Amino acid sequence: MWRLRREIPAGPAPWRALASAWELEPRLARLAWLRGVDQPEDLAWRLDPSWVRSTDPHLLPGVDAAVARIRRAVEARERIVVYGDYDVDGVTATALLVRALERLGAEVSFFIPNRFSDGYGLHLDCIRELKEARNPGLLISVDCGVRSVDEVKASADLGLDWVITDHHALGPDLPPACAVVHPHLDGYANPFLAGVGVAFKLAQALLGAVPHPTGADAAFLDGMLKLVAIGTVADVMPLVAENALLVRRGLDSLGGKNGPGLAALLRAAKKEGALGGQDIAFGLAPRLNAVGRMGGAEDAVRLLLTRDPAEAEVLMARVEALNQERRTIQEELAARLPAPDGAAFDLVLDPTAHKGVIGIVAGHRMRATGRPAGVCTVIDGVAHCSLRAPEGYDLGGLLALAQPFILGGGGHRAAAGLSFEASRLAFVRQALQRGASEQAGGREVPPLLLDGGPGDLPEDADLVRLEPFGQGFAPPLARLEGAVASTAVFGADHWKLRLTGTPDPLTWFAGRERPVQPVAGHHLCVAAAPQGSARWGRSWLVDTLLGEAVP
Repeated sequence: MWRLRREIPAGPAPWRALASAWELEPRLARLAWLRGVDQPEDLAWRLDPSWVRSTDPHLLPGVDAAVARIRRAVEARERIVVYGDYDVDGVTATALLVRALERLGAEVSFFIPNRFSDGYGLHLDCIRELKEARNPGLLISVDCGVRSVDEVKASADLGLDWVITDHHALGPDLPPACAVVHPHLDGYANPFLAGVGVAFKLAQALLGAVPHPTGADAAFLDGMLKLVAIGTVADVMPLVAENALLVRRGLDSLGGKNGPGLAALLRAAKKEGALGGQDIAFGLAPRLNAVGRMGGAEDAVRLLLTRDPAEAEVLMARVEALNQERRTIQEELAARLPAPDGAAFDLVLDPTAHKGVIGIVAGHRMRATGRPAGVCTVIDGVAHCSLRAPEGYDLGGLLALAQPFILGGGGHRAAAGLSFEASRLAFVRQALQRGASEQAGGREVPPLLLDGGPGDLPEDADLVRLEPFGQGFAPPLARLEGAVASTAVFGADHWKLRLTGTPDPLTWFAGRERPVQPVAGHHLCVAAAPQGSARWGRSWLVDTLLGEAVP
């Protein structure tokens, strides 16, 4: 089931004001209007992303105290450790803050916990090891730590100070750190900052580039916005208001000259020329994410920080090998899991599943069924699960119902994790299914929102003007229909095909709903996203099968 993204009223085109104010090709103005943009000034974040529109970093709660403590550490030559996270947001935030502190002359190193041996967030064992091995005077968290009250308290006994920077859900109490920098405190103007966005604001304040950067600071911070763009898109943060500005400037910077690590990453992902949000989401982010999913994420940080082209090539080869390994393991797990059975909550357990890919597979199952899904593995008798939920569900409420049966859990509305004794699977599944059924309560599966037919979408060169596309500003999606004119199968991974009436080729990846085998004359109706290429021109990536008919 699908419908146009927004109902178009009778009479003059409601997007005329947008087209006139910004000299937009009418189809481009229509695309913006379909995404809820009614006022010309709402497009300024994308079409005129000037520094003067950005928020003064000193308005971000906790920044002033953080700057004071960090500058004191730099002046006193205290050793500083940036304590990050293993996902893309955490990796980019770590690299960004390390680079900014180096610019200030700080004695700085970084630490990333291991997904398997340490888990997410601050861990006292890791803190003790850092104290023993590096003897820092100050630790700065990025993309984690806001709920680590006990760990920060215990650190004080070790003589360690903390500056916490995070964007995850606040707990009942803040950790007793020297400063807590968080966009959800005190009604800050941009609560949608990713962890790397918070790190960027702190870096800008540390450099004194306020209220807006100029000169050499502006050039340096535009380079740092490359990392902000990658981390913000990868963490699926809303690309609206100031986030749109930061990511847009980052995308523009990525399209220019890059350091050895980013240049190697772009080559591996086969990305060149002007980049968009989807190039990050499906090209750059999965490669960086794979490092933390398969083990320690330190190499991902090193890749982003290196200034040595030879080292960049070695690191990128490791990253690419890990990404290929991740894909293989992920596909094997997805193939051996039982098919969803129509339950209100699709919870499955495979005792041998690789912990690094269960979240991806859960997301695929969720999208296929339109219902919450979870995939679990078992380690030492304890089930560890990643949960995903579509729009209209709240995993926080579901975890509350399962509380009597679980050892721990947390996350947000759409993504969460939990652990429980494997023997209690039936109880956990029953609680989640009961809660999901109640939350569904007459909820209809939302229709797929489209932008019309392929002729309703502007040319790729015009589409670039509205970047970034992603969460909160959906990528273009068109309805394509016709008889299959030709097909080509590339291994088990994807097809290339052409439809009559559509001059551009279509790509259809494995894992997306599709016919068993398209043949000439087979009539298809699909939803597909345009994929522009400076070298090959426009093609289409199939998102959803809307209908088919055998000739």
